[in-house]
Amino acid sequence: MRKIIIIFVLLLLIPITKVEGAWCSFSEIARLKKIASNVNASYDYIENGTSVIFEVTLTNLNPELYFVDSTSSTQYNYTSDEIKISNYESGQTISYVFYPVDANCSDEPLYTVRVVLPTYNQYYRDEICEGIENYSLCQKWSSHNLSYATFVERVTNYKNSLIVPEPPIEEPPTPEEVTVVQLIVNFLLDYYIYIIIVLLLALACILAIRKKDDIYS
Repeated sequence: MRKIIIIFVLLLLIPITKVEGAWCSFSEIARLKKIASNVNASYDYIENGTSVIFEVTLTNLNPELYFVDSTSSTQYNYTSDEIKISNYESGQTISYVFYPVDANCSDEPLYTVRVVLPTYNQYYRDEICEGIENYSLCQKWSSHNLSYATFVERVTNYKNSLIVPEPPIEEPPTPEEVTVVQLIVNFLLDYYIYIIIVLLLALACILAIRKKDDIYS
Protein backbone atom coordinates (compact mmCIF):
# COMPACT_ATOMS: atom_id res chain seq x y z
CA MET A 1 0.00 0.00 0.00
CA ARG A 2 2.88 2.33 0.90
CA LYS A 3 4.52 1.71 -2.51
CA ILE A 4 1.28 2.60 -4.30
CA ILE A 5 1.04 5.90 -2.42
CA ILE A 6 4.68 6.76 -3.24
CA ILE A 7 4.11 6.01 -6.95
CA PHE A 8 0.96 8.16 -6.97
CA VAL A 9 2.81 11.08 -5.36
CA LEU A 10 5.65 10.80 -7.88
CA LEU A 11 3.15 10.90 -10.74
CA LEU A 12 1.67 14.09 -9.33
CA LEU A 13 5.11 15.65 -9.20
CA ILE A 14 5.81 15.01 -12.88
CA PRO A 15 5.12 18.28 -14.78
CA ILE A 16 2.45 17.90 -17.41
CA THR A 17 3.19 20.03 -20.48
CA LYS A 18 1.60 20.26 -23.91
CA VAL A 19 3.92 20.28 -26.85
CA GLU A 20 1.52 22.59 -28.62
CA GLY A 21 1.65 25.03 -25.72
CA ALA A 22 5.43 25.01 -25.84
CA TRP A 23 5.68 25.57 -29.58
CA CYS A 24 2.43 27.32 -30.56
CA SER A 25 1.62 29.94 -27.98
CA PHE A 26 -1.48 32.08 -27.86
CA SER A 27 0.54 35.04 -29.09
CA GLU A 28 1.74 33.01 -32.06
CA ILE A 29 -1.82 31.96 -32.89
CA ALA A 30 -2.93 35.61 -32.65
CA ARG A 31 -0.13 36.66 -35.00
CA LEU A 32 -1.05 34.00 -37.56
CA LYS A 33 -4.74 34.92 -37.34
CA LYS A 34 -3.88 38.52 -38.09
CA ILE A 35 -1.90 37.43 -41.16
CA ALA A 36 -4.80 35.26 -42.33
CA SER A 37 -7.32 38.10 -41.86
CA ASN A 38 -5.34 40.20 -44.36
CA VAL A 39 -6.27 37.84 -47.20
CA ASN A 40 -8.60 39.49 -49.72
CA ALA A 41 -10.94 37.76 -52.15
CA SER A 42 -12.47 38.98 -55.40
CA TYR A 43 -14.12 37.28 -58.35
CA ASP A 44 -14.60 37.61 -62.07
CA TYR A 45 -16.73 35.67 -64.53
CA ILE A 46 -16.96 34.53 -68.14
CA GLU A 47 -20.32 34.16 -69.87
CA ASN A 48 -20.71 31.01 -71.92
CA GLY A 49 -24.04 31.00 -73.76
CA THR A 50 -26.73 30.69 -71.11
CA SER A 51 -24.34 29.99 -68.23
CA VAL A 52 -21.42 31.65 -66.48
CA ILE A 53 -18.16 30.43 -64.92
CA PHE A 54 -16.60 32.28 -61.99
CA GLU A 55 -12.95 32.69 -61.08
CA VAL A 56 -11.96 33.70 -57.53
CA THR A 57 -8.73 35.56 -56.84
CA LEU A 58 -7.13 35.44 -53.38
CA THR A 59 -4.41 37.98 -52.57
CA ASN A 60 -2.10 38.72 -49.63
CA LEU A 61 -1.34 35.02 -49.15
CA ASN A 62 1.52 34.12 -46.82
CA PRO A 63 4.03 31.23 -46.80
CA GLU A 64 3.17 30.56 -43.16
CA LEU A 65 -0.37 29.59 -44.14
CA TYR A 66 -2.19 27.12 -46.32
CA PHE A 67 -5.93 26.92 -46.93
CA VAL A 68 -8.63 24.42 -47.79
CA ASP A 69 -11.49 25.07 -50.21
CA SER A 70 -14.42 23.57 -48.30
CA THR A 71 -16.45 23.43 -51.53
CA SER A 72 -14.18 20.80 -53.05
CA SER A 73 -12.09 19.87 -49.96
CA THR A 74 -8.99 20.83 -51.95
CA GLN A 75 -5.90 21.97 -50.08
CA TYR A 76 -3.81 24.83 -51.51
CA ASN A 77 -0.26 25.41 -50.32
CA TYR A 78 1.52 28.71 -50.72
CA THR A 79 3.10 29.31 -54.12
CA SER A 80 2.78 33.08 -54.43
CA ASP A 81 1.02 36.02 -52.82
CA GLU A 82 -1.87 35.58 -55.26
CA ILE A 83 -3.81 32.61 -56.54
CA LYS A 84 -6.72 32.24 -58.99
CA ILE A 85 -9.22 29.39 -58.62
CA SER A 86 -11.80 28.88 -61.36
CA ASN A 87 -14.76 26.71 -62.42
CA TYR A 88 -17.18 27.94 -59.79
CA GLU A 89 -20.88 28.16 -60.61
CA SER A 90 -23.22 31.08 -59.97
CA GLY A 91 -25.00 31.16 -56.65
CA GLN A 92 -22.28 29.24 -54.79
CA THR A 93 -21.04 30.21 -51.33
CA ILE A 94 -17.35 29.35 -51.06
CA SER A 95 -15.41 29.01 -47.80
CA TYR A 96 -11.61 29.11 -47.69
CA VAL A 97 -10.36 27.92 -44.29
CA PHE A 98 -6.82 28.97 -43.41
CA TYR A 99 -4.41 26.92 -41.28
CA PRO A 100 -0.84 27.46 -40.10
CA VAL A 101 1.92 25.59 -41.89
CA ASP A 102 3.67 25.00 -38.56
CA ALA A 103 3.03 21.36 -37.71
CA ASN A 104 2.65 22.20 -34.02
CA CYS A 105 -0.35 24.42 -34.84
CA SER A 106 -1.73 22.59 -37.87
CA ASP A 107 -4.97 21.53 -36.17
CA GLU A 108 -5.92 25.11 -35.38
CA PRO A 109 -8.12 26.81 -38.03
CA LEU A 110 -7.13 30.45 -38.08
CA TYR A 111 -9.53 32.31 -40.34
CA THR A 112 -12.28 31.70 -42.91
CA VAL A 113 -12.77 33.76 -46.05
CA ARG A 114 -16.28 33.45 -47.52
CA VAL A 115 -17.18 34.40 -51.07
CA VAL A 116 -20.86 34.56 -52.09
CA LEU A 117 -21.26 34.41 -55.86
CA PRO A 118 -24.34 36.07 -57.42
CA THR A 119 -26.94 34.01 -59.24
CA TYR A 120 -26.81 34.36 -63.01
CA ASN A 121 -30.06 35.06 -64.86
CA GLN A 122 -29.88 33.07 -68.10
CA TYR A 123 -32.96 34.82 -69.53
CA TYR A 124 -31.85 38.43 -69.08
CA ARG A 125 -30.99 38.82 -72.78
CA ASP A 126 -34.34 37.45 -73.96
CA GLU A 127 -36.17 39.72 -76.41
CA ILE A 128 -39.12 40.00 -74.03
CA CYS A 129 -36.90 42.13 -71.74
CA GLU A 130 -36.36 44.75 -74.42
CA GLY A 131 -37.16 48.17 -73.01
CA ILE A 132 -37.41 47.01 -69.37
CA GLU A 133 -33.79 46.04 -68.70
CA ASN A 134 -33.98 47.58 -65.20
CA TYR A 135 -36.81 45.26 -64.16
CA SER A 136 -35.54 42.80 -61.52
CA LEU A 137 -36.34 39.68 -63.58
CA CYS A 138 -34.52 41.15 -66.60
CA GLN A 139 -31.25 41.94 -64.87
CA LYS A 140 -28.12 39.83 -65.33
CA TRP A 141 -27.95 38.82 -61.67
CA SER A 142 -31.31 37.60 -60.38
CA SER A 143 -32.08 34.62 -58.16
CA HIS A 144 -35.64 34.04 -59.37
CA ASN A 145 -35.06 30.36 -60.37
CA LEU A 146 -38.11 30.45 -62.66
CA SER A 147 -38.83 28.23 -65.62
CA TYR A 148 -38.80 29.98 -68.97
CA ALA A 149 -42.60 29.82 -69.31
CA THR A 150 -43.13 31.34 -65.86
CA PHE A 151 -40.46 33.94 -66.57
CA VAL A 152 -42.21 35.04 -69.78
CA GLU A 153 -45.56 35.18 -67.97
CA ARG A 154 -44.19 37.32 -65.15
CA VAL A 155 -42.40 39.72 -67.49
CA THR A 156 -45.45 40.01 -69.75
CA ASN A 157 -47.66 40.85 -66.77
CA TYR A 158 -45.18 43.49 -65.69
CA LYS A 159 -45.06 45.08 -69.15
CA ASN A 160 -48.86 45.13 -69.30
CA SER A 161 -48.98 46.86 -65.92
CA LEU A 162 -46.94 49.72 -67.38
CA ILE A 163 -49.50 50.44 -70.10
CA VAL A 164 -51.64 53.45 -69.17
CA PRO A 165 -55.10 53.17 -70.79
CA GLU A 166 -56.13 56.14 -72.90
CA PRO A 167 -59.14 58.06 -71.56
CA PRO A 168 -62.36 57.45 -73.52
CA ILE A 169 -63.25 60.09 -76.11
CA GLU A 170 -66.33 61.97 -74.97
CA GLU A 171 -68.74 62.72 -77.79
CA PRO A 172 -70.29 66.20 -77.74
CA PRO A 173 -73.86 66.12 -76.45
CA THR A 174 -76.52 66.05 -79.15
CA PRO A 175 -78.71 69.17 -78.90
CA GLU A 176 -82.29 68.35 -78.11
CA GLU A 177 -84.97 69.45 -80.56
CA VAL A 178 -87.05 72.28 -79.11
CA THR A 179 -90.75 72.27 -80.06
CA VAL A 180 -92.98 75.34 -80.42
CA VAL A 181 -94.85 74.39 -77.28
CA GLN A 182 -91.56 74.14 -75.38
CA LEU A 183 -90.58 77.59 -76.65
CA ILE A 184 -93.89 79.05 -75.44
CA VAL A 185 -93.51 77.37 -72.05
CA ASN A 186 -89.93 78.62 -71.72
CA PHE A 187 -91.05 82.16 -72.65
CA LEU A 188 -93.85 82.10 -70.08
CA LEU A 189 -91.51 80.82 -67.41
CA ASP A 190 -88.93 83.49 -68.16
CA TYR A 191 -91.33 86.46 -68.42
CA TYR A 192 -94.38 85.46 -66.39
CA ILE A 193 -93.96 88.40 -64.00
CA TYR A 194 -94.08 90.91 -66.83
CA ILE A 195 -97.00 89.12 -68.42
CA ILE A 196 -98.94 89.25 -65.18
CA ILE A 197 -98.21 92.96 -64.80
CA VAL A 198 -99.34 93.66 -68.38
CA LEU A 199 -102.53 91.65 -67.84
CA LEU A 200 -103.28 93.47 -64.60
CA LEU A 201 -102.76 96.86 -66.27
CA ALA A 202 -104.97 95.83 -69.19
CA LEU A 203 -107.63 94.63 -66.78
CA ALA A 204 -107.43 97.90 -64.86
CA CYS A 205 -107.84 99.89 -68.08
CA ILE A 206 -110.84 97.84 -69.11
CA LEU A 207 -112.47 98.35 -65.73
CA ALA A 208 -111.75 102.06 -65.82
CA ILE A 209 -113.28 102.41 -69.29
CA ARG A 210 -116.39 100.49 -68.29
CA LYS A 211 -116.75 102.57 -65.17
CA LYS A 212 -116.48 105.75 -67.26
CA ASP A 213 -119.09 104.46 -69.69
CA ASP A 214 -121.45 103.73 -66.83
CA ILE A 215 -121.11 107.26 -65.52
CA TYR A 216 -122.05 108.88 -68.87
CA SER A 217 -124.78 106.45 -69.75
